[in-house]
Amino acid sequence: GTLARDGVKDWLPQAWARAIELGLEAGDHPVMITGNSLMLTEMLNNLLDNAIRYTPAGGNATVRVTRDAFEPFAYLDVEDTGPGIAPADRERVMERFFRVLGTNTEGSGLGLAIVREIVQQHGGEVTIADNVYQASPRLAGTRFRITLRRTEPEEISA
Repeated sequence: GTLARDGVKDWLPQAWARAIELGLEAGDHPVMITGNSLMLTEMLNNLLDNAIRYTPAGGNATVRVTRDAFEPFAYLDVEDTGPGIAPADRERVMERFFRVLGTNTEGSGLGLAIVREIVQQHGGEVTIADNVYQASPRLAGTRFRITLRRTEPEEISA
């Protein structure tokens, strides 16, 4: 939760500068994961950079933190209302230096490869889907979902 909140706060100026609404949705329960906070921050920064870079002015980017009620998993979703990523390209966008042609955006093409590397080092996984919360079909949007194992605070027995 803190990681997501700080990450969103850091990217608000870039989002505002491009007229993109950047939001955070996190539940009431803190979702705890064990990992290298610097690496996880880098992962989130790359996802937010990607979302803001590809979302047109007037669009939205949302970071959503949820947990599986029955399994020890935490989900970090980063959604945008950009052009979306075709299913055929979803595996490839996480390869080093792969860029979707015709997007004309600057960048090294390393961001998503770094994201995948960090997630794998934490024993998690990355999936890419359409942004299911995007109402307008004109902008498909993208949802990156990071699944990580969550750690529960120790139950204190009286």
